[in-house]
Amino acid sequence: MTVMVMTLRVIVGVVGLLLLAAILWAAFGTGPLHGGFWSQVEVLSTLPWGVVTLMDLYIGFVLFAIIVFLTERSWIAALLWALPVFVLGNVWSAVWLALRLPALVRRLRSDVADH
Repeated sequence: MTVMVMTLRVIVGVVGLLLLAAILWAAFGTGPLHGGFWSQVEVLSTLPWGVVTLMDLYIGFVLFAIIVFLTERSWIAALLWALPVFVLGNVWSAVWLALRLPALVRRLRSDVADH
Protein backbone atom coordinates (compact mmCIF):
# COMPACT_ATOMS: atom_id res chain seq x y z
CA MET A 1 0.00 0.00 0.00
CA THR A 2 1.41 3.36 -1.00
CA VAL A 3 2.03 6.26 1.35
CA MET A 4 -0.67 8.23 -0.45
CA VAL A 5 -3.30 5.53 0.10
CA MET A 6 -2.31 5.15 3.77
CA THR A 7 -2.49 8.93 4.22
CA LEU A 8 -5.92 9.05 2.61
CA ARG A 9 -7.12 6.19 4.82
CA VAL A 10 -5.96 8.12 7.91
CA ILE A 11 -7.67 11.29 6.69
CA VAL A 12 -10.92 9.43 6.03
CA GLY A 13 -10.69 7.79 9.45
CA VAL A 14 -10.07 11.10 11.23
CA VAL A 15 -12.93 12.80 9.36
CA GLY A 16 -15.22 9.88 10.26
CA LEU A 17 -14.22 10.14 13.92
CA LEU A 18 -14.79 13.91 13.91
CA LEU A 19 -18.26 13.36 12.49
CA LEU A 20 -18.95 10.69 15.12
CA ALA A 21 -17.81 13.12 17.85
CA ALA A 22 -20.17 15.80 16.48
CA ILE A 23 -23.04 13.30 16.43
CA LEU A 24 -22.35 12.29 20.04
CA TRP A 25 -22.10 15.95 21.05
CA ALA A 26 -25.49 16.65 19.44
CA ALA A 27 -27.07 13.53 20.91
CA PHE A 28 -25.83 13.82 24.48
CA GLY A 29 -25.02 17.49 24.94
CA THR A 30 -27.01 19.82 27.13
CA GLY A 31 -27.98 23.44 26.83
CA PRO A 32 -30.21 25.60 24.62
CA LEU A 33 -28.73 24.29 21.36
CA HIS A 34 -29.55 20.69 22.15
CA GLY A 35 -32.88 18.96 21.83
CA GLY A 36 -34.44 15.75 20.70
CA PHE A 37 -33.41 14.53 17.25
CA TRP A 38 -36.90 14.51 15.77
CA SER A 39 -37.82 17.90 17.19
CA GLN A 40 -34.66 19.32 15.61
CA VAL A 41 -35.48 17.67 12.24
CA GLU A 42 -39.00 19.10 12.50
CA VAL A 43 -37.58 22.61 12.88
CA LEU A 44 -35.00 22.03 10.14
CA SER A 45 -37.69 20.84 7.73
CA THR A 46 -39.57 24.14 8.09
CA LEU A 47 -36.61 26.17 6.77
CA PRO A 48 -35.89 26.34 3.03
CA TRP A 49 -32.16 25.76 3.50
CA GLY A 50 -32.94 23.03 6.01
CA VAL A 51 -34.99 21.21 3.35
CA VAL A 52 -32.20 21.68 0.79
CA THR A 53 -29.64 20.39 3.31
CA LEU A 54 -31.70 17.29 4.03
CA MET A 55 -32.20 16.70 0.29
CA ASP A 56 -28.46 17.09 -0.29
CA LEU A 57 -27.71 14.67 2.53
CA TYR A 58 -30.03 11.94 1.26
CA ILE A 59 -29.07 12.41 -2.38
CA GLY A 60 -25.48 11.92 -1.22
CA PHE A 61 -26.55 8.71 0.53
CA VAL A 62 -28.13 7.47 -2.72
CA LEU A 63 -24.97 8.32 -4.68
CA PHE A 64 -22.86 6.50 -2.08
CA ALA A 65 -25.16 3.47 -2.35
CA ILE A 66 -24.73 3.44 -6.13
CA ILE A 67 -20.94 3.46 -5.76
CA VAL A 68 -21.16 0.62 -3.24
CA PHE A 69 -23.33 -1.45 -5.58
CA LEU A 70 -20.93 -0.82 -8.45
CA THR A 71 -17.86 -1.84 -6.47
CA GLU A 72 -18.90 -4.63 -4.11
CA ARG A 73 -18.67 -8.11 -5.58
CA SER A 74 -21.82 -9.41 -3.90
CA TRP A 75 -25.33 -7.91 -3.78
CA ILE A 76 -25.65 -9.02 -0.17
CA ALA A 77 -22.42 -7.25 0.81
CA ALA A 78 -23.56 -4.19 -1.14
CA LEU A 79 -26.87 -4.14 0.73
CA LEU A 80 -25.13 -4.55 4.09
CA TRP A 81 -22.88 -1.60 3.30
CA ALA A 82 -25.39 0.65 1.51
CA LEU A 83 -28.54 0.42 3.60
CA PRO A 84 -27.08 1.46 6.99
CA VAL A 85 -25.86 4.77 5.56
CA PHE A 86 -29.50 5.94 5.45
CA VAL A 87 -29.65 5.60 9.25
CA LEU A 88 -26.04 5.92 10.41
CA GLY A 89 -25.04 8.62 7.94
CA ASN A 90 -21.63 9.36 6.57
CA VAL A 91 -19.82 7.86 9.55
CA TRP A 92 -20.78 4.55 7.89
CA SER A 93 -19.57 5.69 4.47
CA ALA A 94 -16.26 6.75 6.05
CA VAL A 95 -15.84 3.24 7.49
CA TRP A 96 -16.56 1.70 4.07
CA LEU A 97 -14.18 4.06 2.28
CA ALA A 98 -11.36 3.56 4.80
CA LEU A 99 -11.67 -0.22 4.44
CA ARG A 100 -12.12 -0.29 0.66
CA LEU A 101 -9.72 2.49 -0.35
CA PRO A 102 -6.72 0.28 -1.25
CA ALA A 103 -8.85 -1.98 -3.47
CA LEU A 104 -10.57 1.03 -5.07
CA VAL A 105 -7.23 2.65 -5.88
CA ARG A 106 -5.94 -0.62 -7.39
CA ARG A 107 -9.05 -0.96 -9.56
CA LEU A 108 -8.94 2.65 -10.71
CA ARG A 109 -5.23 2.46 -11.55
CA SER A 110 -5.81 -0.80 -13.38
CA ASP A 111 -8.62 0.76 -15.43
CA VAL A 112 -6.48 3.78 -16.29
CA ALA A 113 -3.56 1.54 -17.31
CA ASP A 114 -5.86 -0.48 -19.59
CA HIS A 115 -6.88 2.62 -21.54
